[in-house]
Order: sequence, then C-alpha cells, then structure tokens
Amino acid sequence: MNDKVKLSQVSMIVTLGILLALITAYVPIFAVLSFLIPVPYAIIGTISNNKYSILSLIITFLILIFGVDITYAVSISIMSVLPGIVIGSIARKNIKEGQENKFEPIYAGTIIVIISTIIFYTIANVVFKTNLLDNFMNGMKEAVSVQLQILGDAGVDVSSGLKVEDVITFAQNLLPTMLFLQGIVLAFVTYYIEVFILKRIRMVNLEMPKFRDFYLPGNPVMVSLMLYILVFLIDMLGLNFHGDLIIMNLQLVFNFMFMAQGIAVSVYYLRNWFKASQIKNIFISGLILYIFGFMGISFLGMLDSVIDFRKVRSYKSA
Repeated sequence: MNDKVKLSQVSMIVTLGILLALITAYVPIFAVLSFLIPVPYAIIGTISNNKYSILSLIITFLILIFGVDITYAVSISIMSVLPGIVIGSIARKNIKEGQENKFEPIYAGTIIVIISTIIFYTIANVVFKTNLLDNFMNGMKEAVSVQLQILGDAGVDVSSGLKVEDVITFAQNLLPTMLFLQGIVLAFVTYYIEVFILKRIRMVNLEMPKFRDFYLPGNPVMVSLMLYILVFLIDMLGLNFHGDLIIMNLQLVFNFMFMAQGIAVSVYYLRNWFKASQIKNIFISGLILYIFGFMGISFLGMLDSVIDFRKVRSYKSA
C-alpha cells in the first residue's frame, strides 16, 4: 500500500489540510470546520508511511508560521495534525494485521487528543506566557453573565438561584471530563470521516466500524477499581490533591464509557431480535431499560466488558 503512494498524492492532501487551517484562521464563519483539519492527516497516516507523516507535520507547521503566526501553528500542529497522524498510523497498522480491532484508532485518538491538549496548554503557558485556561474561564464567565442578564431583562428571577461563580466553579471541576469528551468526539469524527473518504475513493479497503460492535479496551472494570483505590489511598495520606473532584470526574468518565458500551449492546440485541421477530424479548428489555434508565444501561455496559455478551472480543486488547 505505502509503495504505491506518491509524494504528489501526499502533497495534495497536505495542501487540503493547510487550506482548512488557513480558512478557519482568516474566515471566522468557517471556524466550525476546524474539526475537519485532522482528517487529511489521518488519511496520510493511513495510506503512507511515518516519513511522509512527519514531513506533512513539519510542512504544515512552517507554512502556518508564515501564513498566520507561531501560536496558531503550534496549536494546529499539536492539537489537530498530530492526533490525525496517530489515528491514521494505528489504522494502517490494523490493516497490516487484518483489521482485528476496528476501534483501536478511536481509543488511541482519544488518548492522543487529551495528551496533545495538555501539552499545548503547557507550551502556551510556559513559552508564550498565555494562560489559556484563565482565558477560557474568563470567556465563559462573560458568556454566563450575559445570559443571566438577558434572563433578568426578560423578567426571569435568577438573583436567588444560579450565580456566575457557581457555574464557573462547576465548569472548573468538570474540566477533566470535558477534556475526555472532547478527545473521544474528535477521534470518532476524524476516524469515521477518514474511513468514509477512503472507501469512496477506493484507495484503501478500510472497514467502517459499527457502533453495535463497540467495546472498551482492556479490562475497564479493573482499571476503574484500581484508580478508585489509588485515589483513596493517596487521600488517606493527607495530601491535598482534591481527591473528591478526581473521584467525581473518574465516575463521570467511566459512567459515560460504560453507558456507550451498554447502548451498543442494546442496539446489537434489538437488531437481532427485530430480525427474528422476537417481540417478547424486545418488550421485556425495553421495560427493564425504561425502569432503570441510564444507570441500567451503564451497568449493562459494565457487565458486557466482563462477560462479553456479544462475543465481539475474540482477543484481548491492551
């Protein structure tokens, strides 16, 4: 596959990625397209080799330095180009190995997005002397203040209820969860769009992962238990590291992941039961899920991560 990819093809794809970055920088109305920037680089990572991937990163960085500024160049290179390349590289590895784990690029993409975001925020703070977290919070504070003012002008009494400080504190406490959700959404979008494009141009036979086959890698139940115990032990040592906030974010993240797997299990069985016209199973399952709600779906996902009801884990991922 890699031997058939020419430098001219990679250059065209890199040009598309750079154009997207420039458009989102200079045309504010198209800023929403920023989530598409990792896609060309994911395609490069899939159809070419590491040399071309690194070359595309360097070229993009240099052009954006002169085309916009160094801060934007670093931001795009670390938070968009690098995650795209990693997602594409994992997809290329899976193609060579027979595509056993179709969701591995999404897992790896989620992790690299989180790491890249932390790295960029650190670089911005240390090198560029810009505290992006404070800027984000100040922007949120202004937005919440405006919304509360609008509600007050409309006759809605919010003076004794919601306060700006409460909203900001709540958002700060949930930053780790928000960062995780950002990572998984960006990884999902990047990989699915990449697979769609590659199938349409018939360049690579990359199979679209089906959500009903989704499962969490490794042993998430054991990992979550170990993390809870670790935080509890550290908290017992009397170290002031906000263990309650860490526990809260861990719980939210694992609940979200188990809920996603629970929904995948539900979709899998409902689809099979519809095909087999097993109305009784559909009715009973629907009633159980209605009674227990999201917690029931999350618990179902947790059980599936241990028992593997669908038998989709023919191997154990790390």
